Amino acid sequence: MRLFGLTNVFYEEKSDYKFEQLNESLFIERIIGELKDALGKRFTEFEFFIYSNHRVNKKNPGSKKDSMPPSANLASDKKKILLYFSDEGGLDPSFYADKYFAIFKAYIGTRFQARNVFPLALGYVNSVPEFPDKKIKERKYNVFFRGNLNMNRINFYRTFSSLGFLLPPEKWLTHEYYRKFLIKLKSDFSKFFSDSIIIFNSGFKAGFSPEKYGQVLADSKIVLCPKGYFMTECFRHFEAMRAGCIIISEPLPPTPFYQESPIIQIENWETGLRITKELLQDERQLEAIHQQTRQWWVEKCSEKATANYIMNNIEKLEAY
Repeated sequence: MRLFGLTNVFYEEKSDYKFEQLNESLFIERIIGELKDALGKRFTEFEFFIYSNHRVNKKNPGSKKDSMPPSANLASDKKKILLYFSDEGGLDPSFYADKYFAIFKAYIGTRFQARNVFPLALGYVNSVPEFPDKKIKERKYNVFFRGNLNMNRINFYRTFSSLGFLLPPEKWLTHEYYRKFLIKLKSDFSKFFSDSIIIFNSGFKAGFSPEKYGQVLADSKIVLCPKGYFMTECFRHFEAMRAGCIIISEPLPPTPFYQESPIIQIENWETGLRITKELLQDERQLEAIHQQTRQWWVEKCSEKATANYIMNNIEKLEAY
């Protein structure tokens, strides 16, 4: 299926979702627009294929089963570029990398073998709006987290709970039954920090509306980013970055989108919450990190920055 009225941009029909259902659809559309401008007349030398595969094998994340898009076997006189989204299992597509000029894949970290495979920024959920930037001192909320209590966030939950020492080991609490029990036990820890919102949901997108979520992000000083369902990186990192929030996160892969970034990476949430408390006492430092984060978004992770990153890596392959 052709996209955006362009003759050389296609959406793989084997994808798991319709294009308009993709969380990343707006981010992708804007990247293609930026690529078209950046490449100029050379844009038509390439064929861009957008692929979404979310069929994660929970017992074996990264499984190759049903993961190769149809365009891999498509003959073309143009240089084929694959932009691969949604696979939180972190599959390495190197086993069919020879069928493309280049592959750019989200959720891959640094776990790939072929020289023409590159990590790709996740982007943001298309329905989460961007709001005008606010100075830190003008923001209403000190600390913000609202999200699913998934199996990787039990210890994150434990750091807020006064009953944490009574909870069974994390390996027992990963079962859905226990996570639902914890939500019923207590889901709102907003009073842990003054003027903050810290709420656990029972599922993805089960909290604020996207509009409200974007509004609160833009009005928050510090955003806590615990690990997603499979990977540490998630949309929250990019949405918070775009909003200029100070981001505290579990360790992220050393890709160009996170390495040397202003994101504060911590090994455990006891340390994370201690750093959060210290930062809230230093408004000057908060404002400095805020400015660094906004700059990082513009230069490294925005739609234009992502398009330039794709173009630069294509040019490196051409010069190889």
